[in-house]
Amino acid sequence: MATLTKHQFSEVSALSGRRFVISASTASGADVFHVVPSNSTYTDELWVYAHNFSAGDIAITFMLGLTGLPSTQLATVREGVTITIPFQSGRALVFDGSLLNHSLSAAVYATTGDTCSIDGFVNRIAT
Repeated sequence: MATLTKHQFSEVSALSGRRFVISASTASGADVFHVVPSNSTYTDELWVYAHNFSAGDIAITFMLGLTGLPSTQLATVREGVTITIPFQSGRALVFDGSLLNHSLSAAVYATTGDTCSIDGFVNRIAT
């Protein structure tokens, strides 16, 4: 029978649950915010929220299911999902339970760095 446990994103856990500010503005330099452990029995369900604290709308690109960062913007076509977060819109739900399997990662970048933040949690499913 599968078990479910709640976790913080793996790459930002040192922040103790605080928001993670997106500093990257390119796909090749994207900020990795979560990596699923290499144990082949794990599937992580990601719940991600974004907040835009800039003076204008910002496009954020999330790349899920990565084995490494792409070398060009074009490489994000398959992995990337771009979402525009309106300024002063509050905390917005971006992903509601997207699944990642063992050893895959999730990364993010914005059109302008240091203008948006993300937070959320992972439901780890072990079978």
